[in-house]
Amino acid sequence: MKRLLSLFVFVITLSNISVSAGEDRPIPPDQLPSKVKMFLNTHFPKEPIALAKMEKEFLSTEYKIYLVGGNKIEFGKDLEWKEIDCEYTEVPESVVPKKINEFIRINYPGKKIVQIEKKDKKRKRYEVELDNSMEIQFDANFSVVDIDY
Repeated sequence: MKRLLSLFVFVITLSNISVSAGEDRPIPPDQLPSKVKMFLNTHFPKEPIALAKMEKEFLSTEYKIYLVGGNKIEFGKDLEWKEIDCEYTEVPESVVPKKINEFIRINYPGKKIVQIEKKDKKRKRYEVELDNSMEIQFDANFSVVDIDY
């Protein structure tokens, strides 16, 4: 009987875990972690939040923020930004690593970075998209490793 009861408890617990994993729901902006709010206030001070979503996975929580101007910022479980998409404007220079900004300014004058993403789990690579749809990948030393036109 104890085995049967233990098995029943295990199955119920497992089903509750699988139901809660993958939860994706909107949250009020005031419930965002302070680190996320500070990032938004620093780099997007004049853009109100249109929608904040919390995505709960089995062992982590991530956030997606949609701003009124159309910009989208994704934060990983470490609350660091993973991707910034500024389709209608440009990614703030204050977010882009200095060496990437310099490379774009020298090699693509007049072009704007409209999207930036930290690649791979350790986020040692960056990929930027320019306003002419060109995509450039940089390694951990900010050397160009790929360009897609």
